[in-house]
Amino acid sequence: MEGTEEIRLEALRALTTLAIHDDQFRSEVWDDLEGTLTRFGFALNEQEMIKVRNFRDALAESIEADVIAGLTSSHR
Repeated sequence: MEGTEEIRLEALRALTTLAIHDDQFRSEVWDDLEGTLTRFGFALNEQEMIKVRNFRDALAESIEADVIAGLTSSHR
């Protein structure tokens, strides 16, 4: 595709595997996504970063919704 960056699925798979198995990575990525990726050797292009940011944001929203649901159900 001319003029667009290609998303490297192998890079996103490696990132997913690291997030599943590395507690330090998982902890740091919430506070400093770009810095953590760099420290762990990832150099993602802009499209890949958009995917990673969107996934992180969706996961954070899901966790927040679960916490709120848990709090509200405990007060019923």
